[in-house]
Amino acid sequence: MGRQKEYQYKGYLTIYISLTLTVILSLCLTLIEGARQSTIRLETECVMDIALNSIMAEYHRELFEQYNLFFIDSSYGSAYPSYYNTEARLKYYLEQNLKPEEATYFDLLYKDMLGLETESVYVKSVGLATDCGGILFQKQAAEAVFEDMGMGFANEVLGWVQTVESEGLLSRDIEAEKQAIDAQLASHNNTQRQLEEEQWITVKIKNPTEHMDTMRKQGVLKWVLEDSVLLSGQKVDLRQYISARRRRGQINQGNAVINTELSEMEKILCHAYMLQYTGHYGKEKENSLLKYQAEYLVAGKAKDTENLRKVANTICGIREVANTIYLYRDKEKEKLADSLAWVCATVILCPDLQPLFKASMLLGWAYIESLYDTKLILAGGRVPLMKTKADWHYDLDSILESVNLQLRKEYKTGNGLSYTDYLHILLYLTDMEKLTFRFMDLMEMDIRLTKGNGAFRMDACIGQVEAEALLQSGYGYHYSILRQKGYQ
Repeated sequence: MGRQKEYQYKGYLTIYISLTLTVILSLCLTLIEGARQSTIRLETECVMDIALNSIMAEYHRELFEQYNLFFIDSSYGSAYPSYYNTEARLKYYLEQNLKPEEATYFDLLYKDMLGLETESVYVKSVGLATDCGGILFQKQAAEAVFEDMGMGFANEVLGWVQTVESEGLLSRDIEAEKQAIDAQLASHNNTQRQLEEEQWITVKIKNPTEHMDTMRKQGVLKWVLEDSVLLSGQKVDLRQYISARRRRGQINQGNAVINTELSEMEKILCHAYMLQYTGHYGKEKENSLLKYQAEYLVAGKAKDTENLRKVANTICGIREVANTIYLYRDKEKEKLADSLAWVCATVILCPDLQPLFKASMLLGWAYIESLYDTKLILAGGRVPLMKTKADWHYDLDSILESVNLQLRKEYKTGNGLSYTDYLHILLYLTDMEKLTFRFMDLMEMDIRLTKGNGAFRMDACIGQVEAEALLQSGYGYHYSILRQKGYQ
């Protein structure tokens, strides 16, 4: 009987394949889990960005329609502004974007491999339109008109302001100077003077510009507006608007870190924005509580006529200083006043009073010219800051007895600065924070007139949001994400 053949079966291949498959399976599962984590992180970032973009898209529509600005109204049409309202909206958008299958008809084809849910949402900080003196508003306003105005316009305004400041057109008080000169002349009236050793006379002084005092007392508006002009009698209660609430410490405050620097060009562009979106005398804005809105920015009074009076007086004051400077620089006109003053002093036998008569005449001459300039500007004409001989209107003889302030037929064809240009100068020389909050007063006035915005307030308007979201996955992961979003 032959020996049975023995067979040996070696299992090394099976073991090798088993070990290899174990390693490959572990690697695949690790890769799958890593892909899941990466996808969760990516989706967390995506849904957070989408949610923030969604709440920023809920900007106040009336604010955009009327003023071309983007801000979120944190009251959302109610009388109770709060960033918790914005927080709730953010959470809503997060949850909607984390559950897309609820909005589809393909539930059988969709399998959520991430299992993400919103655990909590926090609005960490908000920047309001009124924070830091209204810097977020100012930045948006400057950006809104940048393409229309630009650097060239800003340089032009700076040139005007430099002339005003260097020539002292706002700092010098010509009215006070004239009153002092006239008082000196009046002090010599009815005084006794000795002509010779035993001859005395009583000095009788008649100031040739005395009638101008009556004109001053009647006010600038009396002389610079046409009789047919019907002024606005609008008046508002300023206590309910943002400027007054701010003074009382009754406005909301944001807590975001905001860049508070406003460049010189941005400042001028912001002024241009204000003038573009407000009405003023001669170009009143429809459907507004105050008709002379740009004048309100300068004067801050509750009544239209008071604001217009303040602006007209200021422009007339600028013109009065500029015209006085011109008269003293024009040798021909100064010589004419010098000669007439000499006659006045000689007639009353008081040659030493000649300098006072001359100064009174020159200042009175400048005042009448300034009234004409102001009337011309308010009527839509143009007057340069510093005049030349070609720009001058009145002769000295024509202003000594009576004055005709009738505008020339071609008054709109001249060169120089318009009423809007003078308003630019006045805005520049007004405190920026005052201007900003007065403009916000106007915004609140007008927006509250529209449907559903009766409680609108600028300190409820959010321009910058920083939020944190905590998300959890059904697969045991937790993620936190912090994002900031703004309109700038």
